[in-house]
Order: sequence, then C-alpha cells, then structure tokens
Amino acid sequence: MIPSKVVEKVIVCKDVAHIYLKVLKPMIKPTPGQFVMVWVPGYEEIPMSVSDFSDDILRITVKCRGPTTNYLVRELPVGSYLGVRGPYGRGITEDLISGKGLFIVGGIGIAPILYLVKYYRELIKGSKLLAGFVSRDESKVTDELINYLEVDMVSEDVDGVTVIDLLKKYLLSINNYDYYLVSGPKAVLDQVVNLVGDSLRGYVLTESLMKCGLGFCGSCALKDFLVCRDGTLVDASRYRRLIS
Repeated sequence: MIPSKVVEKVIVCKDVAHIYLKVLKPMIKPTPGQFVMVWVPGYEEIPMSVSDFSDDILRITVKCRGPTTNYLVRELPVGSYLGVRGPYGRGITEDLISGKGLFIVGGIGIAPILYLVKYYRELIKGSKLLAGFVSRDESKVTDELINYLEVDMVSEDVDGVTVIDLLKKYLLSINNYDYYLVSGPKAVLDQVVNLVGDSLRGYVLTESLMKCGLGFCGSCALKDFLVCRDGTLVDASRYRRLIS
C-alpha cells in the first residue's frame, strides 16, 4: 500500500470531482487504461481509473455512485491521506493506437481517456472523441481535451440523446478511422461492440465489480476473463464473445 496525500480537489460538477494525490513512496508510472485500488479510511477500497499522472501526482476522477465515492466527491478535505495500490491491469500501449482513432465514451468512462489523450498526444492527432453524459454540467470534464482532438459531445438533459445515438451517425463513415476504443458503463460497451461489429479494429476498457485487483477473488469475472488481471483492456472481438 502506497500512502498518498490529497493535495488538490477540483469540483467539476455536483457529482464529479478530480482528486490529486501526492504519492509518498515510489510508484510505477501507470500506462493509460490501467487502474489503482484506492483505500479510503472509514469506508472501503475501490478501483479507480488513472485520469492523469505526472511528477508523483496521481489524479483520479470520481463520480458519486455510493457511500465511498459520495464521500470522496462531497466531503473529502484537502490534506487527507488515502492508500493506493497498483497500477494494475493491461494498459493501452502505443502499438495499439497507431493511426486515426475514434474514442467512444459514456459518462465517467472518460477518466482513462483523459490520461490517454495527454500521454499519447502526438499519436492521437486527427482522432475524434464521441462522448455522452447524463448532464451538460458533467460534460465539463471534457474541456481539457479540446486542444488535443475533436470532441463531439451530447448530454441527455439538453440533447435528449445518448452516446449510442451519436455513434449511429458515424457508422456509415466508420472506416475513415483506423480503430476505435470504447470506455464507460457495461451497457454502453455492449451496444458499441455489437453496433460496430467486425467493420473496424476495436478495443474495450471493460468495467466490472472489482474487489482485490489481483485476480484472486473472481468478483470481476466475465466467463474465463478476469477484468482486473486480464483487462481492463480487451480486443472488441473477444469482448463480444465474452458477453454472448
């Protein structure tokens, strides 16, 4: 367990916050798509995608989903100490994202994409982000990406549509891209891989209930695939077989 100190907290909207942690012991630099286990004293240990990492400052982007995340977003004070384990999982290496990419994101699935875009800023030039959020306020989390790639964003409260509706508009031109990467709730992942099919090379940042982060407890299993150990990144073709 790596002790870490909360050095900054940025409220994006009422349900989403960026939390910046100064890691107090050496930590391996995460690859985009990897996750860490974050222990919150008095609550529980939860998996969190890395949304940035630089100069021993780890950023996690948190959305209220339960008691622990509600505390992190709404109550956790700067100066608090948390525990961190990781990074874990299969990350996104540069050989996988060569060419022009289409990034498809639902909600807080944006977190690993924030890190990926900055980490591979030169490689992803010409790529595009399709993003859907419940509220327009929540979509502010994409503001930091506008200098790196084109963003097409919708919110259910203003536009009345989802990222799946947005994706459907791009299906006829999907072959203008070299690959796609989808991140978000399982319902979004499942619909995207089935909509795109085999027409384009694709990758999925899988989501599942994770407890140990090491592949021991089996809580995150999709058939024979352990999300924490074998993922979170998986080829879209394999993911389709896992959910069939």
